[in-house]
Amino acid sequence: MHDIVTPALRDEIASLNDGFAAAVRERARERPDALAMTFLDYETDWAGRTTRLTRGELDARATAMAGQLRKLARPGDRVAILCPNGPEYVAAFLGCLYAGLLPVPLLPPELQRRAERLAPTLADCTPAVVVTLARHKESVDEVLAAVGGSTSAAHIVLADQVGDGQGDVWIPVEPDLSATAYLQYTSGSTRKPGGVEVTHRNIAVAVAQHVDRQQVDEHATIVSWLPFFHDMGLVFALIMPLAVGIPAVQMTPYAFIQQPLRWLRQFGEHRGTHTMIPNFCLDVCVDAVPEPDRAGLDLSSVRYFGNASEPVRAQSLERFTEAYAPHGFRHTVHSPCWGLAEATLIVTGISAEAEPVVGSFDREALSAGRVEPCVDTNPAARQLVGCGPEFQGQDVRVVDPGTGREAPAGEVGELLVRGGNVCRGYWRREDSGDTFGRRLDGTADWMSTGDLGFFHDGELFIAGRAKDVLIVDGRNHHAIDIEVTVEQVAPAVRRGHVAAFPVETGERELAVVVVELRPEATVDLEELRTAIRGAVADAHDIDLHDVALVTRGTIPKTSSGKLRRRICRDMYSDGELAAQIVAADRTTS
Repeated sequence: MHDIVTPALRDEIASLNDGFAAAVRERARERPDALAMTFLDYETDWAGRTTRLTRGELDARATAMAGQLRKLARPGDRVAILCPNGPEYVAAFLGCLYAGLLPVPLLPPELQRRAERLAPTLADCTPAVVVTLARHKESVDEVLAAVGGSTSAAHIVLADQVGDGQGDVWIPVEPDLSATAYLQYTSGSTRKPGGVEVTHRNIAVAVAQHVDRQQVDEHATIVSWLPFFHDMGLVFALIMPLAVGIPAVQMTPYAFIQQPLRWLRQFGEHRGTHTMIPNFCLDVCVDAVPEPDRAGLDLSSVRYFGNASEPVRAQSLERFTEAYAPHGFRHTVHSPCWGLAEATLIVTGISAEAEPVVGSFDREALSAGRVEPCVDTNPAARQLVGCGPEFQGQDVRVVDPGTGREAPAGEVGELLVRGGNVCRGYWRREDSGDTFGRRLDGTADWMSTGDLGFFHDGELFIAGRAKDVLIVDGRNHHAIDIEVTVEQVAPAVRRGHVAAFPVETGERELAVVVVELRPEATVDLEELRTAIRGAVADAHDIDLHDVALVTRGTIPKTSSGKLRRRICRDMYSDGELAAQIVAADRTTS
């Protein structure tokens, strides 16, 4: 580990060998009055209501929750957490682990982007108990009834009505470190969501990796708006700070989207040092925060801006740095990384304070599976942001998608991963071995990621998803490559809200793009369609079958902001986008 990891912090990480829950309890015993988490509630108070919990207070809440849950469930039972980000969520998650139950981090029905996805998830994990808040109980009752079966009989615990005295009946459960600690349901960008079995050992490895690469020390403070039901928010913003004993400042994703300035201010007010975000956050902070509103911001304390969950874009990094350098932000703080829920979050990433690497590669060569660097000014150049080398203890290989054999240097292939943070498999899925049992080097302990990429000068570059490759007139095209071209056509196009996918005509495969428009934009729609067709034809030699211009919020996304291209394609083919398509004979307003 880096020298920044002091002996005291190493000891705290080592305590994870007894399990995450034991580490949290030990932190509470050592310094019960130390600040653990600060929660900013903008739902009940527009100005923000602050709740601060010490390690001892959080442990007391978790203990109370454990006592209540043990009255209703047995070790190994699943507990679905249907709460918004807040102290109740953290207490519920810890309480499950204290009691030997399997937490399933989710969201209340009314806070789901697509609420219909909640019922299949509940049916899959069959919870014995559902934890929610009193104000969400009615909607939770309705979903449980709709699921039916044993799930409809699940006990409901209202987290905001659990008192501290209920913890007296709880007896600590010492975990088997190889056993499943919780189920992390995947975001479902390219497949049906599945419950990843994350073990106690996976947690310990992931925490050590974060501390090492992100240079976390005793003076670090996390600032986050990430949802706890998503792997990035759960591991980075909840598990890691509680495991090593550093404070974290939390708000909800909705509070951030409403006013990004709320999140930016916390770095100065709390001397925040570390955060993780999906790439779109950078563009939102530039586009939605006018320059006069940035007065007084102080980002000089930030050391690590982890960027993951969706493609990292060089233009987003540059725009954010240009906008916030006057407020103390340093470009070296940008820290692109790559990972997935099946590997307990992060697999590769650059170190804190390292310069992000941007490479230019020939677009046509990449589509053909070859890595050919080129100059930035080449019209055929595709800019990719490096996602760093492997984290400590990781092994990443590039394999030929056709043969399954390791690809030679200079070729694009599917990424396989193995290491201590790779999870056990999918909950009760017969096809789990297809992902977690890939063979390479004579062993079957490799995980198939479905991502396409390559190493260049020690950096991992992601080219796209294997399932998102369009084959038009016999040539491969990466969906993300076409989408980036469309985004640059006009300011009216919403960055990160363009979906490219193929459609079958019966004779051949053709390309379609669905484009969300900025609500405040005024544009001639036919001219925009013509410009998009021309840009894609020039850059990719593709004659688009259709350009669908739609209203904001139409394109389906995962909980982490990834485009759900296959769902969007189905919506297009089934005519579900018709109501959202902006008419050709008017301008947006």
